[in-house]
Amino acid sequence: MNTERRWIIFDLGKVLLDFDFAIAAKELARYSPQEEEQILESINQSPLLHTFERGDWSEAQFFQKLSVECRLEASLEELKKGFAEIFTPVPSMVGFMESLKERGIPVMVFSNTNVTAVDYIRAAFPFFERFDAYCLSYEHGCMKPDTTLYEVAQLMTRCKPENLLFLDDRAENVHAARQMGWHAIHHQAPKETIQGVNQWLDA
Repeated sequence: MNTERRWIIFDLGKVLLDFDFAIAAKELARYSPQEEEQILESINQSPLLHTFERGDWSEAQFFQKLSVECRLEASLEELKKGFAEIFTPVPSMVGFMESLKERGIPVMVFSNTNVTAVDYIRAAFPFFERFDAYCLSYEHGCMKPDTTLYEVAQLMTRCKPENLLFLDDRAENVHAARQMGWHAIHHQAPKETIQGVNQWLDA
C-alpha cells in the first residue's frame, strides 16, 4: 500500500452537484421577450459563460452582457438568483466525500465555475465548506482542460502527481489529468467511481 499522502480531487458539476441550465433559462425568460431556448443557448457552455468562468469579466459585467444578449429587464440580484439556482446535490457522492474526510484523506474541489455559482453553492450546501482546497477556474484565469490550471491544483496539494486522483465527468478533463501524471476516473456513475477510488486508496 502507498503510504504517502494522497489527495482525491473532485470536479463539482455532475459529480457532487447535478445542475440544469434549463432551469435558469426558464427563470430568466420571465424577464425577457426571448424564448427559453434562446436564453439557454446563451448560458449553457456558451462563449459568454466561458468568458465569465475564466474570470475575464466581473459578475456585474457578465450580467450586463447577458442582459443585452438576452434582452433581460431585471435587477442584478434577480438575475443572479435566476442564474444560480440550478443545483441539486448527488447524495452518494457528497456522502463519500464526507467519509474520505473522516478517514483523514484530503479533498479538493477542482472546477470550471464562476463567482455567482460558488457564492450560491457556499450558502446553499454546507458540505462545500469541508474541502481542504479549492481550485476554481475564475480565480486563475483559465479553465480545464488547460493544463495550466492542473499545475495550479497540483501546487496546492504539494504532492507528486502519482499521489493525486481526479474525478470528472468530462473525458477531455480526465485526459488532461492523465497527461499531467495524475490518476483519474471518468465519472459516470457514483457506485463505479466510489469503488474505483477505494481500490486506488487500498493499492
